[in-house]
Formats: sequence, structure tokens, C-alpha cells
Amino acid sequence: WGGVLATRTLGHPMQFQLKRVILFCNDIEKVAEFYEQKLGLKRVLTTNSLIDFDTGVAHLALHKAKGNVANQTKIAFYCEEVSKVRAEMIAKGIEMGKDPGDGPGVKTCDGKDPEGNVFQLSNRP
Repeated sequence: WGGVLATRTLGHPMQFQLKRVILFCNDIEKVAEFYEQKLGLKRVLTTNSLIDFDTGVAHLALHKAKGNVANQTKIAFYCEEVSKVRAEMIAKGIEMGKDPGDGPGVKTCDGKDPEGNVFQLSNRP
């Protein structure tokens, strides 16, 4: 990614931090049960369409698939200013999705690597 700056702390540049791996699931409760009971992961958030596990370094997020599209994976990188980093990536020729804009709340933007694998920029800690 050519050193695109994701966050800046006390004036020092910092590289992207992998914060989340997202699995798209048709039955998130069934998959969540597997990760809880078989692997011992601790559930930290549950909504109608998302179950999040804290694995220590990064989170494992189960997202409800739209349609029958299970077995898809997305990696999410943390950055404080999603719109700004998105613009830097576009300037480097990286295919990026819609600008989430400024303002409060969780901001995300998907991009694609040269083979079409999806990654996400997110300000979700």
C-alpha cells in the first residue's frame, strides 16, 4: 500500500492496524455458537446482523449475509480519518467505494486489491 498513513499519533505516522476479520454467514447464530463453544471465543457484541468476538489482537466479526453469499471474507483496517485515507488511496490508483463523509459515528469504506479481494477502512476501534 506504499506506506499510506492510516493514523497519526503525536505527529508520528503509523501504518495500518488489522483490527477485524469479517465472515459473511447465512446463519450467524450457528456460526457464533461454533466459535464460542468449540474455540472458546468471547462474544462482545450482538445485533440482528452482527456478532463480534474479541480475539485479543483483532476482532472476528460475523455479518449476516445478504442472500446466499456465505464463505466470503473481508479484512478491516483501522484508520481514524476514513474519508482522508480513502482519498489518498484513490490518488494511488486503488479502487475504493463511496466516501462515508465526515461526522460522528462509525465510518467505513470498502476497497479492492488487484485481484478483487475486498478490504475495508473503518474507524471502529
